[in-house]
Amino acid sequence: MTPLPAYLSALAAKPRAAPRGPGAIEQMRAELRELRDDLDTLKSQHKKEIKLLLNELDEEKKMRLSLQVIRLQQKKNMC
Repeated sequence: MTPLPAYLSALAAKPRAAPRGPGAIEQMRAELRELRDDLDTLKSQHKKEIKLLLNELDEEKKMRLSLQVIRLQQKKNMC
């Protein structure tokens, strides 16, 4: 199992206790806003990582194709 990225492990480490008392609803709303903000941050980070991975994949594909062309040219020259 791969370790969690730093931004995920920081979120997972946050203890969350159920609020009680007169301000419980407001506290829960504030926590909900915080959780939504955290989720938006995670989504944004995830999109960036996916974009980087796709770019890396495209580069790898280009390199592979270029090596295949070189290999085919070398085969032609040998025959």
